[in-house]
Amino acid sequence: MNDLLENTFKSYLKSKRTEFNGNTFANQFRTEFPKVISEMIGDEVRYKVHGSTGRGKWSDCPWIAITDILITDSIQTGYYLIYIFKADMSGVYLSLNQGTTTILTNYKKGTKKVLRIQAADLRAKINVDPSDFDKIDLNATTIKSRLFEAGNIIAKYYPMDGLPDEAQLKEDLDHYIALYQELVFNEPLLGIDKELNALERKQYSLHFRIERNESIAALVKESRWSVCSVCDFDFSNKYGSIGESFIEVHHLLPISDLGIGQKPIATGGQFTVLCSNCHSMIHQLDQPNDLGQLKAIILDCHDQRFL
Repeated sequence: MNDLLENTFKSYLKSKRTEFNGNTFANQFRTEFPKVISEMIGDEVRYKVHGSTGRGKWSDCPWIAITDILITDSIQTGYYLIYIFKADMSGVYLSLNQGTTTILTNYKKGTKKVLRIQAADLRAKINVDPSDFDKIDLNATTIKSRLFEAGNIIAKYYPMDGLPDEAQLKEDLDHYIALYQELVFNEPLLGIDKELNALERKQYSLHFRIERNESIAALVKESRWSVCSVCDFDFSNKYGSIGESFIEVHHLLPISDLGIGQKPIATGGQFTVLCSNCHSMIHQLDQPNDLGQLKAIILDCHDQRFL
């Protein structure tokens, strides 16, 4: 990663004076950089990495964004991590930042002020270290760069002539991923049982974010088809083509295990598929990952009917 950062410092302004379409450096930036960062994170299901040098023309401040699909799939909404370069290539920031689409839609004036207020609120929800600066200066005058500056929650700055080694870059990224996870964990969802304690509400909130995520559900359904893992109800057999993949995804990782630093999301072993009835009922169990217990309950009720 160190080499990619240095190459951007050395090559971007020179490349910016050339044709944008088909540019070798731009293509490398959009492909190799995200691949390296994705490998460093080690959770390709949950975290998506995107690179941009501009859209149709060169950007003043190229960036590599890391989005948690439980929150957002782009830098337009929610919040995300981003490596964003200063316009003069004198340095790069690793920033936990905010999307702007909703704010630009809802507020006609004072958008930067709104972003700063929201940044302060989000910053208060995580354990910020004094070394995590709360201000960035991209040395650019475009509206987009100003919004990045205002939307910054926390940031770490790397000057061009003072890049840390590979091990430190990895340590910093891990630290910011942990802060990102902490923010996701602390963000509430509506409809969570108010009788739960604060930690339990956070765990259930994260659990439901995972289960309801369309990207994760699609990956699980590709391999699990449309047959309930508990009662064997087959939607495609009952309803034909409209029943294909019409089934709900259930997260098997115990809710009590969910929190900061949880295991990477693995669609092969952490999930199953359930019909809506079984999905509702399994959440009534003390251990909602115990498929065997729910199957036993169904068999017991079936046997009772014929006594």
